[in-house]
Amino acid sequence: MENQSLSLTLPPVLNQSTVPKLIRNGAFSSLTPGAIVCVEASALRQCDGAGVAFLWTLQEHVTALGGSIVWQSLPEGVERQLEAYRRACEVAEGDCEAQGVKTPKMGAITALGRWTCEGVATWGAAIAFLGEVVFRLPLIFTRHFRVGDMLAAFVRCGAEAVPVVGLIGFLLGLILAFQSAVPLQMFGAEGFVGGLVGIALVRELGLIMTAILMAGRTASSFAAELGTMKVNEEIDALETMGVAPVRFLVLPRVVAGTLALPLLALFATAAGLVGGWLVMHLLGFSVSYFVDQLQAFVSLKDLIGSECKAIVFGFTVSTVGCWFGLKAGRDAGAVGSATTSAVVTGIVLLATLEGLFSVIFYAMGW
Repeated sequence: MENQSLSLTLPPVLNQSTVPKLIRNGAFSSLTPGAIVCVEASALRQCDGAGVAFLWTLQEHVTALGGSIVWQSLPEGVERQLEAYRRACEVAEGDCEAQGVKTPKMGAITALGRWTCEGVATWGAAIAFLGEVVFRLPLIFTRHFRVGDMLAAFVRCGAEAVPVVGLIGFLLGLILAFQSAVPLQMFGAEGFVGGLVGIALVRELGLIMTAILMAGRTASSFAAELGTMKVNEEIDALETMGVAPVRFLVLPRVVAGTLALPLLALFATAAGLVGGWLVMHLLGFSVSYFVDQLQAFVSLKDLIGSECKAIVFGFTVSTVGCWFGLKAGRDAGAVGSATTSAVVTGIVLLATLEGLFSVIFYAMGW
């Protein structure tokens, strides 16, 4: 089997600005074991330390894969730099071996410090992103706001989610009513099933289940969309043209998610109440009795509090999805990691906010 032949053309300038572009374009990822790599360097005119390091690393990588590299029209100055780099590496390796120097291992304190610094930097960037989103929210009332993109995102995260949200809500109400009817029958209190289901769905379960579904469905979608744009360098193109990605890409999605979740939560709650009514009907209670139970146990402030939480949850889930999409790496694996991180972080934040709202509503007497 003949070795595969690959070719790589170097740009006129090989420095710390052009080397990352070569790497992103597959200078290393396209290499195969045993390949013969022909490097065309006739156009190369300028090469700094980063360029020499790139050429040396490329040569070492090809050799490690069992292949060979062929330099075509490589300038003499670059050849001398590569030779000097090779000698310096040999001297450094020899000195380390002679002195018994080993690669230092990271201690526990060092690892903790690095983890802390990285965490603080990540949280700082996230807070800065949140501040930029909030700062640009007034743009929704101007002509610069992309209403068409917002409506398209609203259809994807709102209207298209209605079937699954309705099904989950109905089954949730059905299961909750059946499970609560069994112990209540022991005390002859099965007539309170309707009130129990109403309180649980309106205050908590209808909203939180819908928010979790939105985190898995919408946050992942936003992260994947923006992550793919990052890989394709579309976001870089926007920044080059002076267009802010937050205004152009993030704001329509955040507004769509913020508006969609309260409506989806209402629909899920209504579907759950239908499931609870069906169980009450099987237990021999009329529709009017079920409605009376809801009026007795569920108040308007319960619905208002649930909708206020839904607005915050929708904003949080949408913002998290966009944040991880914009900070994704440059390869397909990074997009998958960003999508997973968006879902996990969104669900964790939902649980945290739910606990915070519970404390606030308890202090308010709600």
